[in-house]
Amino acid sequence: MSFLALEGKHALVTGARGGIGSAIVNELLAAGCNVTAHDLQPFDTTPPPNVFHVQGDISDEASIASCLKQAQAHFGPVNILCANAGITNEASHPNIWELPLETWENVYRVNVRGTFLTIKHFLLAARSAQETLGRELENLAIVVTGSECGKFGQAGHAEYASGKAGLQYGLVRTVKNEIVRLNSKARINAVAPGWVNTELIGDRLDDPKELYFEAQGTVPLRKIAQPMDVAKAVAFLASHEAAGHMSGECLSVDGGMEGRVVWRPEEVLKGGGRGMEIVQAPSATSIPQSLSKPQTAKKIKLAISVDFDAVSGWLGTGAHPDNSTSDYSSGYFSAHVGVPRLLKLFARLGIADKLTWCIPGHSLETFPSQTRAIVASGAEIALHGYAHESASQLTAEQERDVLTHCIALIESLTGKKPRGYRAPLYQLSERTIALLQEHEFLWDSSLSHHDSKPYYLPLNPAPIQPIDFSPHTKASSWMHPSPDFASLPASDLVEIPLNWYAEDMTPLQFFPHTPNSAGYVDVRVVEQIWRDRFEFLREEAREGEEGLVFGLVLHPDTSGMAHVVGMVGRFLEWLRGFGEEVEWCRYEEIAGEFRERSRRMDGEAR
Repeated sequence: MSFLALEGKHALVTGARGGIGSAIVNELLAAGCNVTAHDLQPFDTTPPPNVFHVQGDISDEASIASCLKQAQAHFGPVNILCANAGITNEASHPNIWELPLETWENVYRVNVRGTFLTIKHFLLAARSAQETLGRELENLAIVVTGSECGKFGQAGHAEYASGKAGLQYGLVRTVKNEIVRLNSKARINAVAPGWVNTELIGDRLDDPKELYFEAQGTVPLRKIAQPMDVAKAVAFLASHEAAGHMSGECLSVDGGMEGRVVWRPEEVLKGGGRGMEIVQAPSATSIPQSLSKPQTAKKIKLAISVDFDAVSGWLGTGAHPDNSTSDYSSGYFSAHVGVPRLLKLFARLGIADKLTWCIPGHSLETFPSQTRAIVASGAEIALHGYAHESASQLTAEQERDVLTHCIALIESLTGKKPRGYRAPLYQLSERTIALLQEHEFLWDSSLSHHDSKPYYLPLNPAPIQPIDFSPHTKASSWMHPSPDFASLPASDLVEIPLNWYAEDMTPLQFFPHTPNSAGYVDVRVVEQIWRDRFEFLREEAREGEEGLVFGLVLHPDTSGMAHVVGMVGRFLEWLRGFGEEVEWCRYEEIAGEFRERSRRMDGEAR
């Protein structure tokens, strides 16, 4: 677990286009959050996958309510609110008896009314999400960005200081006492920045503090903070892991100014300072995600694959005398709806050419246009039987004929022989392993001797004999160990392991004639299983474990469904958020690298 433990949490940041707001967004992204970035002004860049842009006015109740709904629809329930949006008047600093009422009311409309409405609808959204989930949301936290002048007062900022003071000491502490009725561990805190080195958005790009100091003829004694200084404080307060027993507090990020922002030149201590110094942000731009482990993390290879079973799934392993046209219909859905939806999703994420599709020969021949679209995406194409048949359903001759026919189909389609194989329903035999080795396949992905590391399959293994428990046999005839794959002579066939918990279909697809059929499972349960698997591997990688693979099997039949595809997209975007810690790979790339690394290590050992 990281220091902040914010990985996968959904944060909404208002005022996200500003200097402090954008720094908060970046800090939360570095902590592993999905971030909804909200601002009154439109965003002029395309967001990365783990950022969602929404535009709206926090002082308009319908607008902020709509923005919360959009955020939830995109990333799921919002765990963290960073109420950062606000305005101040940097153009002039009148005495309070000269302050126009219009200026006072405009600042109050955004800073007080807007912050209240943002918090109100965040809590309403949290209540609704908890009612749907049937449990409390994790890490429910609010962080309000106030002002150092609101905490201590400052001449020429009456409208701003009084509004921020009301937020920091009135609203924050009131919400602190009420929020626990909604969520027993929920918290609210505030950050009060002093002068921060942000640029003025508009016609003047000069720093507003420099303009102010120049106009006043004064020099600050302290260094001015950077936006990242404020962002780190916000991320700290947002984390239950780091600040879980803090609520109703207001942290100053003012370098000890305490309201005395400017000093007359004659009041500056002689020899003690040389005027204002704008310090650059340090190279480390985020709170370290680990305080104890060395930075030796190895990359995790993301082995995302798709099994395009379609109608074949009902013909082989799914064969049943009661299968009907209605059952086969879901196979046509797979081809005509599921495949285009997944291809569109993969293209949007920029990973279409980094995946592996395992396609039965029946699907190749029945749905040629969909198959051509898959090939055109740049993905690797691997074998998956012909009619999704189990090895136990075939004779040795039939299995050989199926394999050679499907090799020819893919070779005619792609111009090269397939290098990988996945047994339908993972049901291969020792005979299958020998056949793959005979045809010089590079990899198989049907077994589960491990759950996250490739390994070599044995060379032409003998079948494991079942035990005959019939009354006429003696126990001594079957009390003997089975051969251990690891102790047998190894082949060059690389196994990229998978298991039933690494796929979508088993829990999320209903099959009327299958005894263990599921299907009526909340997609968030499956998503959490996948996240837990990845988080464990991530911790292993952080400790220096090498060669880790996160495998996942999707099906257009299942992941193409309207209530599932959004979760799949959300999960894949979450994986993308880990940046340099992960690498998207085709199975052939993983197997090839494993072979190369193994041979290099063998050479070094010799």
